[in-house]
Amino acid sequence: MHPTRRQVIQGSIGVAGAAALTSLLPIARASSTEPTDPHRRFVFVYFLGGWDAILTLDPKDPEVYDDTEATILSTGVQTAYTQVGARIDDPRIFTDVEGLVLGPYMGELLPTLASKLAVIRGMTVTSVDHIAGALHAVTGRAPAGLLPRGSSLATILAAALGENELIPNLVSGIQSYNLDQPNYASALEAVSYQDLQQILAPGLTVLEPAERDALETFFAKETERMANPRLSTMLETRLSSQALVEEQIAEVFNPANADNIELAEYFSGHAGAFMAYQALTQGISRCMTYRGCPFNDTHSGAQWRTLHGPRLQDGFDSVALLAQRLDDTEHPAGGSWLDHTTIVCASEFNRSPALNGVGGRDHATNNSMLLLGAGIKGGTVIGASHPIRMAAQKVDLSTGEVDPDGGSSIEHDNVGRTLLASIGITEDIADLRAEPIPALMA
Repeated sequence: MHPTRRQVIQGSIGVAGAAALTSLLPIARASSTEPTDPHRRFVFVYFLGGWDAILTLDPKDPEVYDDTEATILSTGVQTAYTQVGARIDDPRIFTDVEGLVLGPYMGELLPTLASKLAVIRGMTVTSVDHIAGALHAVTGRAPAGLLPRGSSLATILAAALGENELIPNLVSGIQSYNLDQPNYASALEAVSYQDLQQILAPGLTVLEPAERDALETFFAKETERMANPRLSTMLETRLSSQALVEEQIAEVFNPANADNIELAEYFSGHAGAFMAYQALTQGISRCMTYRGCPFNDTHSGAQWRTLHGPRLQDGFDSVALLAQRLDDTEHPAGGSWLDHTTIVCASEFNRSPALNGVGGRDHATNNSMLLLGAGIKGGTVIGASHPIRMAAQKVDLSTGEVDPDGGSSIEHDNVGRTLLASIGITEDIADLRAEPIPALMA
């Protein structure tokens, strides 16, 4: 296990210097909002481009939605299962959990974990623009136009959980935001594990011991006398970067490392899941975010028929491999790593329930999500899309049942509040202005 980030900073500048530096940083939380789960980790997997819920999280019965012209006209729903190579009458996947039916492109692995899955259907979408929708999904707050109004949920959770890890918030292939959280919670962003290795590897210039000692003495004195918060943050970032290089963290993410060969073979083709597993289980990160599949905008019929489903399935396979490996790995505090890790899968919106004029699917004003692991009530379906045009519906947040009269719309904001509540933070520290979903919580 690697030393904590706080230990590294204190070892570099002394306890007094670290205390002085910390006093200049923004306050992450008040004592009344401390998390009660000290071991929790989070993995966010984003399927950007808008996913097809009919193929994945919200499939439709082909006997009811038979794709005849009359049915499409009256319901606004077209499964088009036969157009994506489905060779059986009903290609949906029926799991061991009653009512939890999944689409044909969820793959074979994830449905076997049905008792650990929670699916939200019929969510409300505030924008069908890719950028605005992605900002809402990542931050849990509807953006101001095309600008974020809050920090990423991963950033907020990393701040809430503390700065003990060397990289509290690791992100691969996704834009991350820190508008109002401590500097330590800002994401270390890398496009791939190769990129991450380059970031963490030593530079080409090697200092002589005397030169290095002189520099360290200079920076230590600067830290003790520093009164500018921005410069203090820069010095803290320098120490963190130095620690990452000195601890040879790069080798943890090297699939060619002898210690990682079996693991790399297990996650073959799923680099994001490999990075997430290593970051969490090696004590490097609290929060890890990666892209589930390449961006795929399916307005074109050819794109939708040939690429979209397989790409989604590949992303869900990565989630299944990660979840299974975490479940098979013992956690030092007891139970498995999956017992201490929450996995969140999201996209900015669903695709349209009926094909467009060129055989593809456009953007739709509803959404779905999948969650599993720690703090999540497995074997659960929250809400439902409407039988007509798969419209969003209001839900009783306590039961998860559709309640058009007294229910509430579910948005990414509600899920963000739920994730915070799952670690014991009941106050709205992220200013999400939404209620958590008790029916989603274990």
